[in-house]
Amino acid sequence: MPKMRTYGSRPPNRGELNPERGYPEKGALFEKVEILFLLAAVLGCAVTLLHVALVVPLPYELDFGEGPLLGVAVRVARGLGAYPPATQLPYVISPYGPLPYYLAGLCVKLFGVSFTAPRVLVVVSGIWCAAIIALLVRHWGGTRLVSLGFGLLYLSRPVVEFWLPLFRVDLMGLALSLTGLCFFAKSRRWYLSVPFFVAALFCKFLLVSGPLACFLYAVFRKEIRKASWFAAGNVALGALAFLWAQRETGGWFAFHALWANAGHPIRLPGAVFLVHGELIGDYFLVVLALALAYFVRFHPEVSLPLTYLGVSFLTCFASGKMGATSNYFLEWQAVLCLCAGVAYHFLRAQSDYRSLVYALLPATLAAMVVVCLRPPNPDPNNDSGCRQAYKYVKDYPGGRILSENPGAVVTAGKFSPVFEPFDWTREVVDKGWPDTEIVNLIRSRQIDLIVLRSPARVQSLQERWPNSVVDAIQQNYRLVQGFGCQDAHFVYQPNGLAR
Repeated sequence: MPKMRTYGSRPPNRGELNPERGYPEKGALFEKVEILFLLAAVLGCAVTLLHVALVVPLPYELDFGEGPLLGVAVRVARGLGAYPPATQLPYVISPYGPLPYYLAGLCVKLFGVSFTAPRVLVVVSGIWCAAIIALLVRHWGGTRLVSLGFGLLYLSRPVVEFWLPLFRVDLMGLALSLTGLCFFAKSRRWYLSVPFFVAALFCKFLLVSGPLACFLYAVFRKEIRKASWFAAGNVALGALAFLWAQRETGGWFAFHALWANAGHPIRLPGAVFLVHGELIGDYFLVVLALALAYFVRFHPEVSLPLTYLGVSFLTCFASGKMGATSNYFLEWQAVLCLCAGVAYHFLRAQSDYRSLVYALLPATLAAMVVVCLRPPNPDPNNDSGCRQAYKYVKDYPGGRILSENPGAVVTAGKFSPVFEPFDWTREVVDKGWPDTEIVNLIRSRQIDLIVLRSPARVQSLQERWPNSVVDAIQQNYRLVQGFGCQDAHFVYQPNGLAR
């Protein structure tokens, strides 16, 4: 009969970790099933990376947010500011922090105007997130096999598979926030985490869950001095960065990065619906992650990831904001994988190794990964006509183009009077900004081409354009071309021009 590893002169308490990070030899069954889970996670990760390899080189935007981001990156690469005055032509609204814009601007300088290099930057950020998850699971007791499995599990999640190859700021900011969490949790020099948390905020200001969880964790443990210095460090560094950005942009940074976003209405029923769907889709991971609460009394340090789980869950309700989508769940998914990995380790460490019940945990995880697998799709939005639409815009002789697909204008090197139609329309409709200048350009037919996602006659919801703009298009432009391309289905020319 194989011998048990010992914990010293006394048997371990339930929930107590083996200091050597090992498990009793009777856990051989667990190890075999854990290998099955790891293989499933590797398979899921391979599918995601294959999807990434097919999507990243595509020369057109696959999400509405990609075009405006690339447009601001081009401005930065040309020495223009990311946050110009928003009340003059061209109407530019940059709703994120400066870090992703300047990193993408560097990509444009080095590799030219395309979506590929910034997308690669996002892919690297997502892989970094998975690596940090694995390191943190390892830090809180997981074996190398278990830690690697839960790190790869993040990359196999459907929401991550979809967003990983797209040029958005979420994963760049999340990589910085998780790095800050890693420094806070693993090092006595917790203050090293502060620059990473502040940098994450200056990617996307919604990424407050990480530093807030660390602050609450220190307060719960009655480390008031540490909590005070941590909060003061974040506030001071963030305030200095904010004031510098305000000074450099002539006071426009706050409007772009804060007030423009704050004006978007939040539909709470829609948020509840989306969050409910997320919980139902991940019910097993959620239950496993919440099991970590049982072990807090044995290991108070694991209250940090558990607190992070709770705070990040609250930020998921921001998905009800107009214009928001499933990218708001990327941080929640990362913390879910982290907490589930740590909880699994503790359950594994205190289980009865003669029972098959606990061995079902990694088996269920493996089955969950396999069931969630989706075949790689080289064109997730089935926009087979985007190449033709982009070529049409590029070859068109006119240089002033109003487009709901900003990427077509940016990659063609042409001028757009409205850089980000959605955000500009929110200012006009909700805050009373004047739209006279754009309406007059349309009525005088000084805009050479207008590219829309739907016919002008049905655009009455004032989501992408004010009604006044839609009316002016209908009266002065005619439909001349159609493409099977996201946000570039219908192309309009001024009345009176030859087709």
